[in-house]
Amino acid sequence: IYMKQFYLLLITLLVSLSAYAEESGTCGDNLQWKLTDEGVLTITGTGEMQDWGGDSRPWPPYRNVKQVIIGDGVTTIGKRAFSNCSSLTSVTIGNGVITIGWGAFYNCPYLTSVTIGNGVTTIGGMAFYRCFSLTSVTIPNSVTTIGSGAFSNCRSLTSITIPNSVTTIGNSAFYDCRSLTSVTIPNGVTTIGDWAFRGCSSLASITIPNSVTTIGKNAFSDCKALTSMTIPNSVMTIGNEA
Repeated sequence: IYMKQFYLLLITLLVSLSAYAEESGTCGDNLQWKLTDEGVLTITGTGEMQDWGGDSRPWPPYRNVKQVIIGDGVTTIGKRAFSNCSSLTSVTIGNGVITIGWGAFYNCPYLTSVTIGNGVTTIGGMAFYRCFSLTSVTIPNSVTTIGSGAFSNCRSLTSITIPNSVTTIGNSAFYDCRSLTSVTIPNGVTTIGDWAFRGCSSLASITIPNSVTTIGKNAFSDCKALTSMTIPNSVMTIGNEA
């Protein structure tokens, strides 16, 4: 009986140890991933990361991922690559990344720190949706498009720097960012999408440049702290309930 209990205990211990062993694999034609037992997930190699659907990603189990480091050779972050990583707190994106895919960091509620490399041109739709703990983001001068819902429901986001390179702020891009207090939209932006800043209830100041031609419907609805706004003569279209 005691020997049987000993073997059961030994098997349990071995299974437990194997669960936290370092794991690795591929995530693109020329990309490799490695997850340490401390929860650090590193992506290295060259080229594009593949897209993922649901929980098809290879790094197991995703809830143990605490830090993500994307190497300089990586050119794209795949669709839903790190979505629902409930333990993720820190992300570093290398300078070689051009596109952050749709929902790449969707619903990472404890993500507090993001460093976006200087090569990114597109922040995809829903890329940082529901990242409730994210307080600030610096978007590099390479970015031209902030996709639909990219930072929607980032309820702790207090400041955002939008560079002059950005031409499009997508629909619902900053929807329900209720801690955001001020935004400067740079010269170069032509379109402020539908619902772009809806529900930003702390937003007290907004500057709209002469480059803007379209303000989408509900763009600033429910911005309860906003007391004044100057709309330049360049604006040709203002959507319903803007």
